[in-house]
Amino acid sequence: MKKAFLAAALAVGLCVPSYAAEQYQPNLEANKASYPVFEEEDQTLANFGVHNEQAGEKQVVKQKRTQAAEKTGKEREFAIPANKNQDDNIDLTTGRITRDQALRDLAMHDPDYVPPEKRKNRKKAVDGPQPVILNGDHVEFENATGDFLATGKVKLSQGEDTVLTSYAFGNMKTGDIYLLEGGTILGPGSRLEGKWLHFNYNSKTGEIKQIEGRGPKDFFKAPHAFILPDKVVADQGGRVTRCTAQKSTPCMHVEAKRVEFYPKEKMVAHDVKVFVKGKHIYSRKLWINEFKETRQYFKPSAGWDGKDNGWYIKLSDSEALSEKDTLKIDLIQYSRNGFKPQYKFIHDERNWKFTYANVWEEDDDWWYHKQNNYRFDYKPHHIADGLPLSYSAYFEYGLWSNYDIKSGKNDHKSWRKEYAYYINHDPIKLFGPDTTLHLTYGRKWIDEDYTNDKVATNMYYATIRQKIDSNKRMWASYLREKRSNSLFEIGQSDMDRELRLGMQWSPTKNDTLSVVHRYDVGEREFRNVGNKLITTRNYETTYNWYHRFCCWALQVSYEKEWYKDDHQIRLQYFYYNW
Repeated sequence: MKKAFLAAALAVGLCVPSYAAEQYQPNLEANKASYPVFEEEDQTLANFGVHNEQAGEKQVVKQKRTQAAEKTGKEREFAIPANKNQDDNIDLTTGRITRDQALRDLAMHDPDYVPPEKRKNRKKAVDGPQPVILNGDHVEFENATGDFLATGKVKLSQGEDTVLTSYAFGNMKTGDIYLLEGGTILGPGSRLEGKWLHFNYNSKTGEIKQIEGRGPKDFFKAPHAFILPDKVVADQGGRVTRCTAQKSTPCMHVEAKRVEFYPKEKMVAHDVKVFVKGKHIYSRKLWINEFKETRQYFKPSAGWDGKDNGWYIKLSDSEALSEKDTLKIDLIQYSRNGFKPQYKFIHDERNWKFTYANVWEEDDDWWYHKQNNYRFDYKPHHIADGLPLSYSAYFEYGLWSNYDIKSGKNDHKSWRKEYAYYINHDPIKLFGPDTTLHLTYGRKWIDEDYTNDKVATNMYYATIRQKIDSNKRMWASYLREKRSNSLFEIGQSDMDRELRLGMQWSPTKNDTLSVVHRYDVGEREFRNVGNKLITTRNYETTYNWYHRFCCWALQVSYEKEWYKDDHQIRLQYFYYNW
């Protein structure tokens, strides 16, 4: 079986696998928070971490695949035991059909099957098949025709991919392989079982019946699927869930009339129904999940968001309008600050992204309203081949305003124009692959209509990450950026120069603990808070505990705000598994 085939076939079990996303450089200042995402491909976002609310959504699982074996020009490899028997009519094992009977069965099930005696003029594929290793308790092979029959403990392997079965039949020359009694396909992080399978590794096409499998995060079932060179199509519908409670009703699952899997790209489902605990909640015509980013989701959450906001309940919904257009809605109700919705329309191309937004956002307990906000992001591109530098940029324009909590009104409305560019260095490995250095330089401009301010500032970011083992990580970041606006606090750096130290530990597969400490390494300042004289050098310490249940998660955060001698406790219970 050709490597490309197995990659496609395994995608059936990888409903929504998590592949590392393209580097993407948003407004960095607004994303400095608790603890980072450790991905080799993420150069800058991970330097500063993801917001606590996103912790359950940013887990990324990377899969590495080896290069396919080189063509040797020799006969395809296969393993044949010394006790092989080439008698066409031999009873291979007790109760097994003979080879002739297998030929007749194939002719009945596969209308395209060509018997050996009629294959003289059958055209071979232009590109010869790559090596496949075949092992079995009993293997029968005819060199003249290329037919083989394997029984017992049968194993077909190529690179990191393996097929296990008790009965395999096919032809090494035409590339056809049949698993008439079903089998199991294994790959990195995935397992797929089928009751019946046919595949041609020359044309990279095939068919699977009664599929059941799983990937790194997803469980999948379908009665039938076609394997095509570029995708796998479950044409008779399918069911997908990420809930690990497979023996009981899953917390949430999706059923669709037709599902298309594009390896390493996306899943496209048509005529979709979403179920929660077995009850149909809502339907949609189209559901698209990019493997690099979850475009569609339905996530409820609730919790306590500190003394200023109080209790809240939130519903996040993302709808794919087309393969490139997405509508995102966050409906949030706070007990102390009322209703703060967010609406976004996103058009996403390969090299750039456009966003139109009307949102409420908070920064350091201050609320801001962005109306008719347009943003264009140019995604990271390497400057030249072989040069470890990439560049990215964004342009944002909209009507911003402060929100006065006491009066409940917006004030200081200003049409704000902001744009910036970034130069990122590829991760630099220090002392081995577990220690990496990440460097970023940028420059930002802001133009405020309300105050006629036109300012610019340079941005310098550096982070060293250390992976101690699979459960422990540490990092240290240095951030330098001068305050560039006096009208709005949102998106600005808290300090001109900051040192951030962090540690993350996962004592169990369901628990993650982290500590992040922030220092002001600029000029030493003192403030009167109450009757105390405190220094802002020791700025803030955040402690996080994150616990995953079946499909829900609980996160508790304690923030010690040294700079104003205060503290905050935040609690969040949210659905993270989609």
